[in-house]
Amino acid sequence: MIKLFLLKPGFSDSKNDSDKKNYFCPHCAMIEGVIKYYPQLEKMIEIHYVDFKKPRQEIIELIGDENQSCPVLIIDSKQVNNKDISYFNMYDDKFFVNSIELIIRYFTENFGIGNLH
Repeated sequence: MIKLFLLKPGFSDSKNDSDKKNYFCPHCAMIEGVIKYYPQLEKMIEIHYVDFKKPRQEIIELIGDENQSCPVLIIDSKQVNNKDISYFNMYDDKFFVNSIELIIRYFTENFGIGNLH
């Protein structure tokens, strides 16, 4: 299981009901762009879109309440094998990373996509 969680675009971040602006997460958009550049990634990872509003229960169930920021890539420990994931965090039997640079690094090292430049 390799799961990627991204925020759904077009969310509201209003503490005031008069703010009718819609937003998107630029970090999630960058990862989404990488996936569009390399569509083979869609066959290698499960992509899940979650609401901006917390709690994000689907993520909490995997890596805990304190780790629900997005984007986040989660890997079951059974799938690690000999891969270098020293830059990942761990929660129970799951490894996770939520830095766009490190998510892309994982994609590059394990799925052969291009490097960041």
